Amino acid sequence: MKTKLVHFLLLWFMPMLVFSHSSSAQMYKPNTDQVDSVALHIPLKDGKVVYGEFIPYGGNKEQVYATLKRWFVDSFPDIHSAIQIDDQESGILVGKSVRKYSFKFGANKSDFSMFFTVAINIDANTVEMSVYNIYGSDKRRNSLQMYLEATNAMLNENINFDQYNSVERFDVDLTQSYFDYLKGKRKKYNGKAIYTMDSEVRKIFESARKVLK
Repeated sequence: MKTKLVHFLLLWFMPMLVFSHSSSAQMYKPNTDQVDSVALHIPLKDGKVVYGEFIPYGGNKEQVYATLKRWFVDSFPDIHSAIQIDDQESGILVGKSVRKYSFKFGANKSDFSMFFTVAINIDANTVEMSVYNIYGSDKRRNSLQMYLEATNAMLNENINFDQYNSVERFDVDLTQSYFDYLKGKRKKYNGKAIYTMDSEVRKIFESARKVLK
């Protein structure tokens, strides 16, 4: 009986410990007013969510190009990040990257990976930057589901219980999430998805502005 109890406790606590350890990214807990405020200002272009900013700079174009290339490498160190267009003469950088964060959704905690493209066009005295092709990969762990699965594993002496079976994974089109939110579909989840997307994209622009000061 003691062996079963220890086994049960391990099954119950280990998934939460692993999950907690792996979720060092920022946790968002937006309220309804915050979500509604952000939803009013989501930028669209040709029916897609596309963010864009013009950032002024001082100095010469070559220095700014080198600064932003280094910024891209430092800001997006994930293995999935890569510069795809690197044209110093034209002052163009285009790359794909990912940002990871979490947000609360009822009893669930969503671990979210937001994939996107960053395009940089350096003109005289101004950098035009855009973020687009935004989509996500969501991983949600439900505490009650974990408990029930761990209990079932204990009762059936299932020593091969895999805690990751209680993680739901699915892809998210964040443009579709935005339109679904406006239509009232899964409003709480989609609202938090677009709020966190907006927050992370704006951090990207803020980071670029800081290196160009």
